[in-house]
Amino acid sequence: MQQQRPAPRLKSAMEQLGAWVLDQPEPTALEGQCCDRLRPNQIQRELLESLKRSGLDGSSLVDWRWDARQGHAKGWLWQAGTLQRFRWWRQSGQLTLHEQLNCTTTAPLQALR
Repeated sequence: MQQQRPAPRLKSAMEQLGAWVLDQPEPTALEGQCCDRLRPNQIQRELLESLKRSGLDGSSLVDWRWDARQGHAKGWLWQAGTLQRFRWWRQSGQLTLHEQLNCTTTAPLQALR
């Protein structure tokens, strides 16, 4: 059986396609909520337990990210009208909070017309 060679135009198109594929940039690293493996369920459970032990059980996680190399989670926490930046070290259980925004209401909210 004789092997057929691709038509010249097809061969040229295939070479251009190969060059295009090799020329594409590498995908960027996944961060934040882009990928659940950056926020494993076991880490989240331990983080929530640590918040509860720290007296922050009425708070809610706004966003957080796990850094496996550093062994800590960091993100944003909402509690009683205050948005706080936090960092939590899994090994020691140490939790640091930095208040970023304090929201209070002095009058009922009204819709703008």
